[in-house]
Amino acid sequence: MIVANWKMNGSKEEVDSWLRFVSANILINKTIPCVFCPPSCYLDYSSSLIKKISSPVKLGAQNINHSNNSALTGGINSHMLKDFLTDYVLIGHSEQREYLNEDNESLQYKIKDALIKNISPIFCIGEPKNIKDQGNTQDYLRSQLEILNTMDSDQITIAYEPIWAIGTGENADKIYIEEVHSFIKEFCCQELNFKEKVSVVYGGSVKLSNCEEILSSSKVDGLLIGGASLDPETFAKIYNLS
Repeated sequence: MIVANWKMNGSKEEVDSWLRFVSANILINKTIPCVFCPPSCYLDYSSSLIKKISSPVKLGAQNINHSNNSALTGGINSHMLKDFLTDYVLIGHSEQREYLNEDNESLQYKIKDALIKNISPIFCIGEPKNIKDQGNTQDYLRSQLEILNTMDSDQITIAYEPIWAIGTGENADKIYIEEVHSFIKEFCCQELNFKEKVSVVYGGSVKLSNCEEILSSSKVDGLLIGGASLDPETFAKIYNLS
């Protein structure tokens, strides 16, 4: 899975240009979904365009609110996402955790709500620099992963994004990524009793110059790309290297 997370960027014109270029220039592999996560205000337009041009790109949302009947100004629920033909949704991104004070309980509700509507969660986890420096990465990630217990593992993708690497230009080295991804896979299978092999993608300052090395690891099942995904040519090249 190769995911473009546009965060709070873009315009209708840029969405149109990006989808048309990427759709025409990726060598689609049915076993490697290509997922586009625009800001929520562009979900409807993106969905319509994907259908219009018969694009192989799958639509993803950047957020979901778990209470379908809540009077939450600015909220977007699973019913709305399904109406846009959304296939995936990012849940638990470190920026959402920090700025919206998302805790494990609310994230668990979000994941369950997405699963009910057959929307596949991309569950983001990652540690801050002080935790890494203290050697407590696994304990920190364990506390984040535990909310997945008893959930349907078939539809859940884990996105490992070390917080200290997001937007900093400093990505984790291959050895560190492999160690963490191995831990995540083993924990999910042994402690959470995931029925199937868990898919773990990497995010954190992914760019064209480092993606090939990261993807060369058998422990890495794809990429979650932020800033580098804004350029359609760069994103298409990264996808084609996967």
